[in-house]
Amino acid sequence: MGLTGTLVGAVVVAGVGVVKSVTETWLPGVVANTDTKRQMHVNLQSQRYDTVKGWRAGLEGACNAYRQWAAGPRDGDPPNVVGDEWFEGLRPYLPTDGDAAQFRSAHGVHCDNPTVIALSLEIGRIEQEWIDEAHGHPRRGRNRFG
Repeated sequence: MGLTGTLVGAVVVAGVGVVKSVTETWLPGVVANTDTKRQMHVNLQSQRYDTVKGWRAGLEGACNAYRQWAAGPRDGDPPNVVGDEWFEGLRPYLPTDGDAAQFRSAHGVHCDNPTVIALSLEIGRIEQEWIDEAHGHPRRGRNRFG
């Protein structure tokens, strides 16, 4: 009986030691991996927020420039946003079909009212897709890549 008790006790102590060793070795890696993934997710969402904010600010500036041009003597061509940093950042996210598809490969984009409305709606659509993705509910959007 004493030998059996000693043997069972030794097995239990050894088992606890193995579990403790595995936990001390494995658990910090799991926690660190989870923290890294969470930080990457936070960074991605922050970058997306800044991107959308930049697109909206760029669109507002382009709209104001177009209105000033339209209200003035119109000495020359209307302001063209192609080549502007905000528009070139938005361009790859524009759809390949639908109303806004024309802007994806356009050589000249002038921010008159219909253009501003179309681009504003596309910025909102992209933002909503990103929000849905962040919440774990990816939405099936338009086919942007052909």
